[in-house]
Amino acid sequence: MSLSSPVHTWLSILRISNAPTVVSQVFAGAAVGWYTLPHGTALPLGALVLVLVGVLLSYLAGMILNDVCDARIDAAERPDRPIPSGRISLFIARFVGGSMLLIGISMLAVASPATLPWAIALGACILAYDMLHTLSAGSFLLMASCRGLVPVIAALAVSDTADWSVLTWTAGAAFAFIAAVSIAARNEMTGFGLMARVAAWSLPVAACVPLGMWGALAITPRGALLSSATVGAALLAAYLVLVGIRTASRRESPRSVPMAVAMWIGAMPAIDAATCFLLGSPTLGLLCLGMLVFSRALRPRFAGS
Repeated sequence: MSLSSPVHTWLSILRISNAPTVVSQVFAGAAVGWYTLPHGTALPLGALVLVLVGVLLSYLAGMILNDVCDARIDAAERPDRPIPSGRISLFIARFVGGSMLLIGISMLAVASPATLPWAIALGACILAYDMLHTLSAGSFLLMASCRGLVPVIAALAVSDTADWSVLTWTAGAAFAFIAAVSIAARNEMTGFGLMARVAAWSLPVAACVPLGMWGALAITPRGALLSSATVGAALLAAYLVLVGIRTASRRESPRSVPMAVAMWIGAMPAIDAATCFLLGSPTLGLLCLGMLVFSRALRPRFAGS
């Protein structure tokens, strides 16, 4: 695919390499909801597909609207981005992004009566982050909230009686992980300072949250194989995070920190897989690992930041 082709241009503005990490969050949330249903109950695939498509549309819309809001800044600092380079017009990007967000949030809102307020909250956080992230240093909390809301919506779409203790651990892990990544990535093109290092070194802990949930909530995995898979997926996430920290610590290239950020975000499906295995959903766990592989395959061609 040519780097100047329209398809490549749109996939670039969508930051498509990160999209699989949102899909895995839906799977993790679905596992939380399914965990509370009576054993043997079929996973409600209709609700899952509705949430999956709705979350993807909302996430991708947020990426487009982010570039819309950054158009003037990118014209000066990153003129090769699709909007300032003229490959996508500002009007078209605004229309497509706004339409996708409206459709995506609407799908999430009707997935279940329980998802309506959370879908509205997600839409509000996406818009607020896109409009405020260049104006407020605390806007990273909005981005973290977007990620934390995804498993909540997925879980409540599957079961409106989802276990909130499990859901709090799962959503809290996503929130904390992205918050730490955002702090570590601040001024990513200029270096890897003390605050960034502290935030980065909290990531291996966040990667092992499923193991903490296992102990704190006394969850019993369904068999030795799933127990081993839970530990293995969590350790894989921690390893990928550590590789990212090592990459960021190098000063050989100004791209070291952005490369590390991509690695950190790309580790999220392994955390989601550990959650799925722990809660007795091996198929969803394997799908999460598939999203990890897919994200890594896309990363060399499509930047995630």
